Amino acid sequence: MRDKDETNRGQSEQNALLIDQSLRYAQDIVRVYEEEKAKRRQLEEANEQLLHEIAERKRTEQALRESEERFRAIFETAQDCVYIKDSSLRYTHVNPAMENLLQLKTSQIIGRTDEQLYGRKAGQHLKDTDRRVIEGESVEEEHTRPINGIPTTLLEAKVPLRDSAGNIVGICGIAHNITDRKSRAPIPPVARQEYPSKLMQAALAQARLVASQSSLVLLLGESGTGKDFLARYIHEHSERANGPFFAINCASVAPELAESELFGHEAGAFTGARARKRGLLELAEGGTLFLNEIGELSSTLQAKLLTFLDTRSFTRVGGEKNISVNARLIAATNRELEKDVAEGKFRRDLFYRLNVLSIRIPPLHERIEDIPVLVQQLLRHLQSELRLAAPPVFDSDAVEALKAYDWPGNVRELRNVLERALILSGGGRITRSHLGLEVSSDDWTFATNFPEDRSLNEVVRDLKRSLVVEALHRSRGSRMGAARILGISRNSMNHYLATLGMEFPTSED
Repeated sequence: MRDKDETNRGQSEQNALLIDQSLRYAQDIVRVYEEEKAKRRQLEEANEQLLHEIAERKRTEQALRESEERFRAIFETAQDCVYIKDSSLRYTHVNPAMENLLQLKTSQIIGRTDEQLYGRKAGQHLKDTDRRVIEGESVEEEHTRPINGIPTTLLEAKVPLRDSAGNIVGICGIAHNITDRKSRAPIPPVARQEYPSKLMQAALAQARLVASQSSLVLLLGESGTGKDFLARYIHEHSERANGPFFAINCASVAPELAESELFGHEAGAFTGARARKRGLLELAEGGTLFLNEIGELSSTLQAKLLTFLDTRSFTRVGGEKNISVNARLIAATNRELEKDVAEGKFRRDLFYRLNVLSIRIPPLHERIEDIPVLVQQLLRHLQSELRLAAPPVFDSDAVEALKAYDWPGNVRELRNVLERALILSGGGRITRSHLGLEVSSDDWTFATNFPEDRSLNEVVRDLKRSLVVEALHRSRGSRMGAARILGISRNSMNHYLATLGMEFPTSED
């Protein structure tokens, strides 16, 4: 009986073991099934994601093709020259507009540099600008270069070209040909010998000397003496002659607008600033900016101008980005800046920064002998401006009347007198009566204000100079005759001429 029970117990344990094994096997089957099911689900999801990515890639490729087609259409049909240069500053892509401008095929442009296309002088300037772009700047400039032997003015914008990692790999540029609408005030060719006066010859010699440098220039002289002419003369004789020339009269611009005129502003910088505006400093990139009557700048603008001179960079009004500019500054004033510095009206540090090279332009009454030359030059300008068919004819008697006048308004007054005479003469012969000058050979007057801002010695010096000039006029340039009129010796007359720093067309007899 016991054996039977043990046998049954053993059988039961064996059956339980079999059942347990079957259960584990079943669980394994279920687990494997679930795992396979999960894998199939993951595979389906992966397939679905892959299909989505393929579809998205197709859409991206399609959008890229459309974008490339649009870019190519713009690139090939643009009226402006569009080009790309690599990091070595060689052209890699140019559009048909550039082919037409240069009269070269693409294959003749690709791989070449600006120096090879435009020559050494223009090429060096463009190379200097491109280096700034390669360093991360965006540059807009106006520049004249020879193309097929013809000076061509282009308004050009250059920006860095970056790869997907943000590294600068080249330059993208757009150039607009503005030669047809570019109008520059004609500069009469002035040779040193054209002005008889030694004072003006010396001023022009200094101008030619400083033109070869890139330093600041300060022009000194009375109002109307021709400081704007000399500034343009320096620009035209400098290496920046192919760049733009801009001028601003600091005295004629409202103080609240002067900063925007010089440095530009961003949209919304102040009421009425609807769009970004580039200031004259930016527009003068590669050229010259002439600041006339700089003594009239506010202290705030004096400080900002000093910062620019030290760093060659500035920020627009309402802006945060520093803008670098390669422009030369020429300043001018009719004020005594040293006196303004002493009185706290002008910054001392800015004065010394500006006064690197200074040129004094003599007033017209100190170079009366230049009047015939000036008359011919101004009449040529006025003939063009007034659209006269024939050049005006000037009576010799009228020229003598001009020489006898004191010209407190300098060359500017002379120009106004000539313009009035041309109008009154109807374009015919100009006589003394057309000038409207109150010049008498018998009467002479000297007017001055109480010397609140000048010393007694300065007033007396002006009186002596005026008396000597009048005596020389009446003696028709004879030193002896002038000395006789003034009741002094000829040696004393020579002494006055020397101490007063006067150059005058005189004769010894």
